[in-house]
Amino acid sequence: MWNQFVLAHGPRSGRFLQSWEWGEFQKAVGEEVRREVFVEDGETMGIAQWIDRVLPLFRGYSFCPKGPIGVWQPRTSPQMFLRVEPFDSDLPTYARKTIDLSPAHTRITDVSMSEEDLLVGMHPKTRYNIRVAQKHGVRVDLASHDFEAVWTLFEQTSSRGQFRLHRKAYYKQMLESLTGGDCRAFLATAFSEGNLLAANIMIDFGDTRTYLHGASSNEHRNLMGPYLLHWELMRDAHAEGLRWYDWWGVAPMNALEDHPWSGISRFKRGFIGEEVASPGTHDIVLKPCRYHLYQFARRIRRII
Repeated sequence: MWNQFVLAHGPRSGRFLQSWEWGEFQKAVGEEVRREVFVEDGETMGIAQWIDRVLPLFRGYSFCPKGPIGVWQPRTSPQMFLRVEPFDSDLPTYARKTIDLSPAHTRITDVSMSEEDLLVGMHPKTRYNIRVAQKHGVRVDLASHDFEAVWTLFEQTSSRGQFRLHRKAYYKQMLESLTGGDCRAFLATAFSEGNLLAANIMIDFGDTRTYLHGASSNEHRNLMGPYLLHWELMRDAHAEGLRWYDWWGVAPMNALEDHPWSGISRFKRGFIGEEVASPGTHDIVLKPCRYHLYQFARRIRRII
């Protein structure tokens, strides 16, 4: 019943993070997972899948990615704060905005429409790049199993984009853990003449396919592998009866040109879709004095 509630009441973007299978995956990588059910008059009104984390000297906090879902109230807890990612603005007055851990702004494509409509709705340059990849004989594999082969691409992309990766074991465990059940992870690749061009880790949950992680090679970029890879993933999602293709994060529409996500956002916005926004990550402070001391210590650490 857990996943049924998530699918019925969860956010449009990121509800897979509250799926039962995602919680089991988090356990497999060493996280402490705790699930709460909020019941009223015998009926489930809300749920929350928390990740409990310890902070030396400050006890700890609980993080609920893309949740809680439904009606809930903070319960008595020894934690310093609860980190939540609601999909509406109904937050306690003592909640504080913090750095977003999951994307607060994303783009979602309705893949139930026809291929012709999907193509017509794209930016002309995006359609052209798909044709370039097809013309050069780029091939796509939507059932790749060799993560070792694509790890170099993830390292190249991390270096190029100046962002940190999880440990390699984290991604491998994700692909191994999320193979059955309602929430499924899979690896998709684009290649040409034995050269790996691009790789995506995708999540299917309910009626939504999510582009969770992606990487591309520093070489052969003129072959436009990432464009064809996403196009084939969208076509496959349509064939599988899915409704939505979540691009999992774009810069806000009013973001400055130097926003860290400006480049990847231009790429994603080349495909047809709608912008979807949520309030982002907030801390519900339960121990105000300790929380302020913790925030002060973090600022000092950044300076040092």
